[in-house]
Amino acid sequence: MITDFHSHILPTFDDGASNADIALKMIETSMKMGVERIVSTSHCYPYSDRDIKEFLDMRDDAFSRLKAAADEKRMSLPDIRLGCEAHFTCDYTRLRSADKLCVEGTNYMLLEMPSSNWTDNVIDNVYKLTISGIKPIIAHMERNLAQKNELIEALCDLDVLIQINASSFGVPSLKKYIDRMFGQGFIHIIGTDMHNMDTRRPNIDKAEKYIKKRYGKECWDYLMNNAEIVLSGRELSYKLIKDFKKKGIFG
Repeated sequence: MITDFHSHILPTFDDGASNADIALKMIETSMKMGVERIVSTSHCYPYSDRDIKEFLDMRDDAFSRLKAAADEKRMSLPDIRLGCEAHFTCDYTRLRSADKLCVEGTNYMLLEMPSSNWTDNVIDNVYKLTISGIKPIIAHMERNLAQKNELIEALCDLDVLIQINASSFGVPSLKKYIDRMFGQGFIHIIGTDMHNMDTRRPNIDKAEKYIKKRYGKECWDYLMNNAEIVLSGRELSYKLIKDFKKKGIFG
């Protein structure tokens, strides 16, 4: 089963789909690419438990509007799992309801790291989150390359999973980075991070084609199986994490 683990499909909620028609078009396009399951990860910027409650209420309302629009068009939706892209604004362990930001039915949270310069305190707060019982999935890790190498390495050494955006595969400036991350077993989940049908459209087919050609079908199957494990609520064991080399050079 093909899973898109990062998307902004809920209409008029965040900076994703601006209306229900665009949301349904994004979903329809994804389904034509073979996507059967989408994790909805609208942006969330929590500083307090009240922020989390407001986010969840607004998310549920947006999802209801999406389903109503689909019903009106007699369109069948894929399996949609509600989660969020939680911007790492503070020490989440001080928020009593932080676990409600996890993807439904799991203890996995898609976590967007700060775009400002990281500090040791940022990494410490991620560590505290992991030992609280929440397992972070670091969103679009390739956007963090400007951070200090030692802090990136410290983050990857924690009990976290790494998500890469589909649009990053094949980008010349990222090829060596992604090769290295796959070679070290540091890529576990992929998603489109789709927002619209123009600049940030559904493109899981691009990633599938690229990954199968460069790393092999086993690599693609591994990524989809990881999503299956996560969404089933099971622990993604480090015993299952594999490394993949670029075909033709290391294969």
